[in-house]
Amino acid sequence: MSPRTGSKSLVSVVIPAFEAERYVGEALESVRAQTYSPVETIVVDDGSVDRTAEVAAGFDGVTVIAQENRGPSAARNRGFAAASGELIAFHDSDDAMTPDKLAVQVGHLLDHPSVGCALAGQELMVEQGADLPFWAEGSKVPTVMPATPAKAEDEPDVHTMTMVLWREVFERVGGFDETMRTAEDIDWLLRAREAGVEIARLRAVLLRRRVHPGSLTQDATASREGHFRALKARIERHRARAAG
Repeated sequence: MSPRTGSKSLVSVVIPAFEAERYVGEALESVRAQTYSPVETIVVDDGSVDRTAEVAAGFDGVTVIAQENRGPSAARNRGFAAASGELIAFHDSDDAMTPDKLAVQVGHLLDHPSVGCALAGQELMVEQGADLPFWAEGSKVPTVMPATPAKAEDEPDVHTMTMVLWREVFERVGGFDETMRTAEDIDWLLRAREAGVEIARLRAVLLRRRVHPGSLTQDATASREGHFRALKARIERHRARAAG
């Protein structure tokens, strides 16, 4: 288990990317604009046939790793394996961080030593032709377009892939399930809870999450199946522990 050295810990930002030439530049600009430092950025090109790798490689200091298409879980795991940071931030190639994202989340982790992982709120950027993800319908997630139906809830709407966490936590919980292409983040967080990791849900909106016609979230059936699979796996783990 690595020591937690303090306010100038290196943060490794891991970005899986597939067919993301249209968006990855904005994602990388948002990382470059962070008020926190030091930061290293790793883009894992997951078998794209467009200019994703070329665009990413055009940013100074960005490490680009190419692999055959194996899905976002495998890409994140590959990026983590190449990361040097004591802290890890996972970011998607079609999203944009607010400039204070890492500063706020790292600051929370440093101020609360018992917390192993910090999540944050999101704003959805819904492009023309895209539908709201099924999990956002009727929620309070603020959107640029279209407006989200009002719903009275006290819980903040938190995007699981806003996570910033200690490296030692990811090593303890294990990587993302590479057999899952949707809800793999939900599965990881459920396993983290079971491993006793304290997870903070910050109310601050620190991510602008893009929903576009090519988003994985547009496949509502696959998204629902992924959520069901993550919950089913948790039940099976609980049963196995009870039987053992």
